[in-house]
Amino acid sequence: MTVIIPALGEAVREGDPRYIHRLRPAGILCQMKARARLIVAVILLILALSPFSPAVLSASARQQFIVVVDAGHGGMDPGGIGWLGVSEKDINLAIARLVELEALSEPELRIVLTRRGDVYVPLEERTALANRLGAALYVSIHANIHTDWRVKGIETILPDTWQGQNWRSLVLARSLQARLVAGLRSDDRGVKYQPLYLRSSRVPAALVEVGFLSNPEEALKLQSFAYQDRIARAILEGIKEFLGLR
Repeated sequence: MTVIIPALGEAVREGDPRYIHRLRPAGILCQMKARARLIVAVILLILALSPFSPAVLSASARQQFIVVVDAGHGGMDPGGIGWLGVSEKDINLAIARLVELEALSEPELRIVLTRRGDVYVPLEERTALANRLGAALYVSIHANIHTDWRVKGIETILPDTWQGQNWRSLVLARSLQARLVAGLRSDDRGVKYQPLYLRSSRVPAALVEVGFLSNPEEALKLQSFAYQDRIARAILEGIKEFLGLR
């Protein structure tokens, strides 16, 4: 290869020391530009992954609603025992876990379970957890039992001491009830008031009865994974509706 070096006014062939000397600055410049581009790329990558980056901040800002989901009973307290010996505590826990799983696709929600295994958690500790976390709401999941095996359907319960008072919990209860009835195509037994430990909750709270284990048809459905997942999705939709996330 031959180049013309104006300062020398002559052609210099490749291999000539003067050729190498004259071309080295250009090569260094190219290397410096390449390194600069690499450094800029690394800096941009670090900024993108930084917890203070706009993308991460906007994502974390959406994680604002803490929802405490309670699987009723547990441990030494089996709850109701239905057809074929099915235990309510197991149904409640399975559904609560599915609510948590379904909510993984909802960045605005953070689900906190009161129990993750077959353990008994005192009732006052369940609502105390929601109070301590400053949760947006509290939902307790249960299955029903009746002396009449023909009774079936969905109902949502509020503490009788809240009747006509805690309107936010009433709105939550109505949202959950409507979503469960529509999602499960089950009988609507409405929102009711009973003496409940939920009265110690300082956040909107409701207890859902997702079916009757004393009814043979509903007892079989409640043991089905597909049906449990439908319940979980309906509960999640009710939560989102209450929080204005739909």
